[in-house]
Amino acid sequence: MTVAALVNVLNFSHPHVQSLFREGLWGFPDDKLGVNRRKWELLEIGSNVLLYGEHQGIKGVWLLSEVVEKFENRNPVVYWSINPTGYPWQVRLKSLFPITKFDAESLNSLKPVRREELAALGVNALKAKVDRWSLFIFSDRRERLATYNYDLFQRIVDELEIRNKKMSLEKLDHDRVKELIYQIGVIQNRFPRKEYKIDNKFLDVVWRRTQRSVPAVAFEVQIGGNLFEALTKLKHAFDLWNTIPVLVTTKEQIKQAKNWIEGSFHELKDVFRVLTLEEIIEYYDIKRKAKDFETKLGLI
Repeated sequence: MTVAALVNVLNFSHPHVQSLFREGLWGFPDDKLGVNRRKWELLEIGSNVLLYGEHQGIKGVWLLSEVVEKFENRNPVVYWSINPTGYPWQVRLKSLFPITKFDAESLNSLKPVRREELAALGVNALKAKVDRWSLFIFSDRRERLATYNYDLFQRIVDELEIRNKKMSLEKLDHDRVKELIYQIGVIQNRFPRKEYKIDNKFLDVVWRRTQRSVPAVAFEVQIGGNLFEALTKLKHAFDLWNTIPVLVTTKEQIKQAKNWIEGSFHELKDVFRVLTLEEIIEYYDIKRKAKDFETKLGLI
């Protein structure tokens, strides 16, 4: 079972949160029904945790972290002056993204996934008028204490990455082109996935209409590789799912690709799309700028 979490710290300027910035430490209180303890027990070393709170008047998810320690501690914690022993179910977190070290000042340069955007994705628990420290569990299996499916957690992570991770568009290799296509899919809300299995092989990237639907668009990236093999996989995807097949390749290989399509794959010559690396870069640049502008205006 894969488990992740979202922790609401309320406000990153609260004195209580100094434990996080100075030691990566956070804790959850006892409650009459033991719900917090049981949620805490679901977390494992390596579990990913999103940190939600308010900073400079904006509420949202600001950071992705990872559980590196997990322990029960009923001794006083100096940072928690109001109730030093009131949060015994503790974790130590390591910041992963967009910053790799917990630092309050670094939040100023980050772009969060805002509360209203989270609600649009389906995270409704944070819409409550009265905010409080809380722990929400995401799981890829049915679990009574899980508030949301793990797929939703990954969508939030993708949204956090797309607005805080700017890719270099120079010297693109196969994996970086795949990442560009994946990020365009995130911006387009097309539920992208890399290395999507098709029989005993894998498609480089697919876009889907919903999280659980079959691929609507399939991409294969070829930079000096085997065009015939890539086109064969794309044809198979079309035959299986009526997927739009897209080959992304270099300008130098465009002619060869079209020759294959008009020859061995002639029955699908009106279905195949062939794009150059330059066209993918241009598409990404346009979409990224539009995303940044819409985020700035609060339109998304």
